[in-house]
Amino acid sequence: MQVKFNITETVETEIYHGFYAVYILGGHSVEVPPDFYIQIKNNETGNEVELTEKRFKARDYKFGKKAVRFYTFEIAEYGKYKISVHNYHDVAVKDSILGVFPFPFSIPHLIFSKLLGRSRKPIDIHSIELLIE
Repeated sequence: MQVKFNITETVETEIYHGFYAVYILGGHSVEVPPDFYIQIKNNETGNEVELTEKRFKARDYKFGKKAVRFYTFEIAEYGKYKISVHNYHDVAVKDSILGVFPFPFSIPHLIFSKLLGRSRKPIDIHSIELLIE
């Protein structure tokens, strides 16, 4: 099962039991505000699914876009679920991960920032997508 949607949307979908990961698409660097969260709620029972934020956020490519695995969760029972994202207005997704290296004044960082400087600008909020798989 795969569900792909814009971060500003709320979707309803059927989810089968199993383990899932939530990816943020659009770049390899993701910064979220402290009050950012994703709510997955069973429509029939009203129970919310508990998401676990990954400490090490693996980078990958999904649907030809850069992706960061941000959360994982488990579904115990099949059902129709409502998925919504809250407090997403200050989410910053950047193409390059160069800004997170610990040596900001190193020669390689300086060279890469000059060559790829535009890639450190956050992408538009309406271009950020989530993927659940």
